Amino acid sequence: MKRILLFILIFSIFSCNKKEVQVPKVTLQGEEEVANYSVIWMFFGENGKLDLNEKNRISSTNWFFNIDKKLTLKEMLPEVVRLRVKHSEKSPHNTKPMGNYYSYINKTNNHLSFYAFDSIQYEFVDRLPHVGMDTLLLEIKNKHFEIPKMNKKNTLQLVYNSDLKFQEYMEVKGQLAKKTNVKNISRIEFIID
Repeated sequence: MKRILLFILIFSIFSCNKKEVQVPKVTLQGEEEVANYSVIWMFFGENGKLDLNEKNRISSTNWFFNIDKKLTLKEMLPEVVRLRVKHSEKSPHNTKPMGNYYSYINKTNNHLSFYAFDSIQYEFVDRLPHVGMDTLLLEIKNKHFEIPKMNKKNTLQLVYNSDLKFQEYMEVKGQLAKKTNVKNISRIEFIID
C-alpha cells in the first residue's frame, strides 16, 4: 500500500510539471513530412501568457513552431518574428536556407501537418493601412469574415486583429485556401492593435 501511495505521489509531482501545447485543429492541406527539423514550443502559461521554450532549436534545421492555440497574435507573433530573423542569420552551420513552419492537426485526416510561413511578412500597425486602388482590405476580427467581391486585378490585403487566437488565425488560413475566387493575397499581413 505504501508503495502505491509513493508511486501516486511521485507521478503527481512529475505530471504537474509537464507542460502541454494544444496545437490548432483546422481543415488545411499542408506538408506532412519535413526532414531535418528542430522544435520551438510556445505554451499557454499558467498566468495566461506565453511561455517559450526554444532550447532545442538548431540553426541548420527546419524549425517547427508548436504554438498553443489559445495564444493571441500579439503574444506569439513578436516571438515568431524574432526567431525567424535569428534563423535567417548567416552562420558557418547554415549552408542552405531552412524553412519555418507552424504545426497543426489537419482535421481531414487527423495528421500532424506543417504550414510554411516564410513568404509571409508580418507588420504591426496601430491603424488600418492605406492601400492602392486595386487592393481590397479584409479586416479579420475573428474566424467569421466575408471576402469582398474581387476581380482578376484585385489583391486582397489581410489585416488581423491582434487579439485573434492562433486557432482562429489558422482557421482563416484554411478558409482562404478553400476559396477559389481568391487568387491574389498580399504576402504582407498587418496585425492591428
